[in-house]
Amino acid sequence: MSQDPATPKTLLTELKEVIADLKAKERHHLVAAQRGVEEDLQATQRLAGLLSIPGVGLITALTLLSLFRKYMDANRRQIVALAGLDPIQFQSGTSVHGKSRISKRGSHEVRKRLYEATLSAVRYDPGVRAIYRRLKDSGKPEKVARIAAARKLLLIAHAVYRSGEPFRNPAEKEA
Repeated sequence: MSQDPATPKTLLTELKEVIADLKAKERHHLVAAQRGVEEDLQATQRLAGLLSIPGVGLITALTLLSLFRKYMDANRRQIVALAGLDPIQFQSGTSVHGKSRISKRGSHEVRKRLYEATLSAVRYDPGVRAIYRRLKDSGKPEKVARIAAARKLLLIAHAVYRSGEPFRNPAEKEA
C-alpha cells in the first residue's frame, strides 16, 4: 500500500496511527493477562512450563492455559476435541467415500493459535517436526501435515500442563 503512489499520504499516516494504537492495546491486554496469571503461583508455573515448549509464545501459552484450566479433568481425546482438531468422517447417502476432515467444533481461537505456533514448532521442536516431515514425505498436503503437527503440539502442551514440569526434549533424555 505504501508502494502505491496513488495512495494519499494522509491515509497512510492515519493507518500507521491505527496500527500503533492496536499494538499498544494488544501489549496492554497481554500485560493484564500476565498479571492475572501471576496472582496464582500454580498458574505461573504452568505458564512457564508452556512457554518452555519450542514454538509456543506468550499468546499461545495464555490461550492454552485458559483452555486447560477451564477443562481441568479433560483427557487427551477430549482436549483434541475441545480444540476442534479431531477427525470426523462426513457420510451422507451414497457419498460415503468422502475425505475425513477436522471437526472444527472446538475453539476457533485455540485452533488458530496452535496453527500459527506450529509454523515455528516445526522448525524447533523435534517431536512436532517428526510428525510434519513424515506426513510431508508420504505425500500429504501441506495443510494436513500442519494440522497433524498442531494436534501433536496441543498434546505436548497438555502433557506439560498436567505434569507441571517444563518441556524436555526427548532427544536430550536419551543422551
